[in-house]
Amino acid sequence: KRMKNNVGHSRMGLLFFLLTLVLALFSWIGSIYGVGEVQSLLSAEGIRWVLGHVVENYVRCPALGMMLILFMGLGIVVQSGLYDILKRCRRKDKQLSRKERRALIAASIALLAFAVLVSLSLCLPGNFLLGVTGSWLHSPFAEGFAYILSVGIGFAGMVYGYVSDTFRSVLDVVKSMSSVIVSRAFSLVTLFFVVQFFSSLLYTNLAEWVGMSDGVVYAFYGICCFLSLLK
Repeated sequence: KRMKNNVGHSRMGLLFFLLTLVLALFSWIGSIYGVGEVQSLLSAEGIRWVLGHVVENYVRCPALGMMLILFMGLGIVVQSGLYDILKRCRRKDKQLSRKERRALIAASIALLAFAVLVSLSLCLPGNFLLGVTGSWLHSPFAEGFAYILSVGIGFAGMVYGYVSDTFRSVLDVVKSMSSVIVSRAFSLVTLFFVVQFFSSLLYTNLAEWVGMSDGVVYAFYGICCFLSLLK
């Protein structure tokens, strides 16, 4: 299954790499014939833009930060054994041992306690997790939701790991946080090509020339970013 995912990511990354090359060619042709306000990626100015923004565009991609944070929490869940136990419970493969049941109950209580704590924090007067107007929109809670979720599931996984003796030290927990990131390395490479394509598309103004608004481009951009990470 992992091999299939890697092949799928390789193809998606290659697709967006080729699309970027096609985009560069069309932007060059469009700039030669003075099509609208099309800017060429193959001009001296275009090459300077690419070199000056290639790292910045990738690092500033919202999907990259959110998913890396979620991957750290998921890493704890996977390496602690909680993920496998949940799969076994869903499939009803076999009876859980006494230690596994005890660890699963402890993890459930930990996750519930965390959820209650967050819920109470949202209900307190003068709540610091909401926006200055009391709105959820652009609030610290909304902006940090990926981190809150990662901490919650990571905390549950850590409790399971310690109770089940999968984790024996803090170092085990820290090591586990990188496991999912390593296994999803192909998706991070694919994301790089997705980001460069859409960033270049906006720079060249080709989308605007064909009548596609920036809002539509950003919508497709967000969808492709998350697809590259979740595929």
